[in-house]
Amino acid sequence: MKRRSLLGVLGWVAVASATTVTTTWAITLLGQGLSQQVVSPMSHAQITQALARATTAGEPGGPVSPTEGAGGVSRAFTTPGGSVVGNCAAGQASLLAWSPEQGYATDDVSEGPGPYASLEFESESDKITVRITCVRGAPSMTFKGDGDRHGD
Repeated sequence: MKRRSLLGVLGWVAVASATTVTTTWAITLLGQGLSQQVVSPMSHAQITQALARATTAGEPGGPVSPTEGAGGVSRAFTTPGGSVVGNCAAGQASLLAWSPEQGYATDDVSEGPGPYASLEFESESDKITVRITCVRGAPSMTFKGDGDRHGD
């Protein structure tokens, strides 16, 4: 009888050990996913700097100088609600990329190509309408928010 009891205890210890090791391993894997840094939206300054580096021309805080390529002329713009990259090719405006500021979402996107391209950056308290047109073959942006008209 003692031998059976000893085997029972050893079996229980083996199962408990295996369960503990497996549980610890699973928690470690889950913990890595839970503790990793959360990806957050880029700030206005980060977007402007990244666009300036990508085009090798531009001033942080303002529009990036136009760049001409096979797909037309592209230019990055910033607004209080976010950043957009507009393009003009064959006299047609289009949106290549956009990124809302933190607290804003994008709505009513009309990417083009066409006479103009537009989108809205919306927050709980604000709506900014952005419009890209082609002026002398280069993208130009105007935006409207809170009843004011801005542009460059």
